[in-house]
Amino acid sequence: MKSWIGPSLGIALLALSGAAQAELKNPGTLVYLWTSDIRTLDPAYMADTPNTFVSINTHMRLLNYKGSEISEFVPALSTEVPSLENGLIKPGENGSISYTFPIRKGVHTHKVGIKGADGAIAWKLYDELTDQEKAAIVPGYGELTAQDVKYSLMRAILQGDSWMANAVTEMITAGKYANIEAWAMDLAGVKTFAEVDAAGLVKVHDALSDKIKVDGDRVTIVLDAPFPATLGIMALPFATSILDEEWTRDQGDWDGTAGTWKAFHKPELGTDKLFEVENGSGPFMVEDWDRSQKKITMKRFNGYWQGPAQLERVVLRSVPEWTTRLLQLEAGDADVVEQAPVEFLEDLASKPGIKVTEGLPKVFGRSIFYVWPVSAVDNPAIGSGKLDGKGIPPDFFSDIDVRKGFNYAQDYQLLLDDVLLGKTVQLRGPTVRGIMGYRPDSPVYIFDPEKAAEHFKKAWGGQVWENGFELTAYMSEGNTAYQSALSVLQQNLARINPKFRLKVQQLQAATFADKVYGGAEPSAPMAIMGWGPDYSDPGGPLGAATYYLSSTGLVGGMVGEGYRQLMRDKFDPLLKQAWTTVDPVEREKLYAKLQDMSHDYATTQFLWEEFGYIVTRDWVDGYVHNMIEYGAWDFYPISKEEK
Repeated sequence: MKSWIGPSLGIALLALSGAAQAELKNPGTLVYLWTSDIRTLDPAYMADTPNTFVSINTHMRLLNYKGSEISEFVPALSTEVPSLENGLIKPGENGSISYTFPIRKGVHTHKVGIKGADGAIAWKLYDELTDQEKAAIVPGYGELTAQDVKYSLMRAILQGDSWMANAVTEMITAGKYANIEAWAMDLAGVKTFAEVDAAGLVKVHDALSDKIKVDGDRVTIVLDAPFPATLGIMALPFATSILDEEWTRDQGDWDGTAGTWKAFHKPELGTDKLFEVENGSGPFMVEDWDRSQKKITMKRFNGYWQGPAQLERVVLRSVPEWTTRLLQLEAGDADVVEQAPVEFLEDLASKPGIKVTEGLPKVFGRSIFYVWPVSAVDNPAIGSGKLDGKGIPPDFFSDIDVRKGFNYAQDYQLLLDDVLLGKTVQLRGPTVRGIMGYRPDSPVYIFDPEKAAEHFKKAWGGQVWENGFELTAYMSEGNTAYQSALSVLQQNLARINPKFRLKVQQLQAATFADKVYGGAEPSAPMAIMGWGPDYSDPGGPLGAATYYLSSTGLVGGMVGEGYRQLMRDKFDPLLKQAWTTVDPVEREKLYAKLQDMSHDYATTQFLWEEFGYIVTRDWVDGYVHNMIEYGAWDFYPISKEEK
């Protein structure tokens, strides 16, 4: 049962025979090869790890994580981390609580507004200004203020496109509303967002504005009730990234008024005004984004408030083929490569000039997601759209016996032993080791063809077993572990019943994103991915349990209305109880129960806990691993020097 791994790795074995000797090239430029791609430059639109590589380096937030710590923070645009001790966190009336952030002065964006002799304002690169031009910077045009913070947070929430932006909404409303649409509908007293009239749009804008107060150089966010993950959300490099209001408005984006925001709510990706432009205040700025070549180049911002980075440039380039990435690493044309097959790490580490750093902790797993219902219109992934042996119905995975049949058809131990080489453990649900609710004895599925057949014979009144099925599972290209997991499942299903046909299709990262979580109705009935929490608490909008098991969670947002309804019926009440329970012992019990329920309802095919490692040339130093940021590189501390 091992022959399946050979074809996917044979070319890579050949490539490892090459020499690793190389001289340092381009000492001021770091070349990073990955299998991913970015979708946008608008931080409010961003919602996945690849885009984090851009936003974390080009934009500032109020706070940053403290090195590798996931529950400790350091000042960034805010000069202090709010706490009860320093008086910046204050309990209020009726159970409310406020967080105050003093805003750092003298922080400039990459481009600033200069008033010319004719009185017109032009945006110019701060690094290229003369002293005379710096003196002509128009106040507020490129120097971040408390008002810019308020505008940025409101813009992200009102845009409401990404689940990261919606998580800020949930934070602002202390968990009452999952997104701005739900808030607007409630205030307007209607059942759909389309019914919200102009007065209702103004009402929700004003309600949001009242929760973000500006007083001089201080911003205060007032929550109706405590929300434990507030500081963690404010440090995330997505929708809490701070923009310059004047520059954003000059791009044709929202003008900041109550009556106009709906026109900028949920824009199409390509029509978003900040889709391909950037003017952050981070240590790097986007110099070029070549979408046809899937390459983005970031240039050092010398005006960064903490001083210039050591690197002059960073080049992120998508190279799906592992052999190509390896050869460029060996030649010194690349400094960092992602997705090195785990079975070659030992051999890579033995090569001169190549450094492998293992044992980097992760807080998420890898899983196969079941989606129902999917789009029935022109959807090749479901074939005929019927249980006639040539396809599946759009709500195929609504039958729990289908989901359990698939779960019993996977050989988890084979993947752990032969693909992942014993470097990790089976994923037991949404939460992993180190997160509240994880227990080493939580139930898991095992490879059991007889139980799989038993469930398949029950599914859809016997039609699944009698007629068979055909469907396509999607994966992002270049990930051999993903390919192995789907190949094992594919072969096992065919052995259980020759009428079971699972196709596997690899897609470019951007195409995969569109198939899986692009648009109102998903088109992928099955996809393999990894998602995890954005802070250490398992609850709240971005906690491990909520991500998977809430009707408003990240997974719920992309795997179909049928999945969301299951969450509403079975999981949401317990999640709410766990989030509002103060006693940590009782909270742990509730999250452990939720973990068990994810197994009972076969919500997902939980595969393995992710584990971290990086493969670089030995002249690369300074990487700081923070598992909440999923391995995204903060390039500010990185150096590149010949050993």
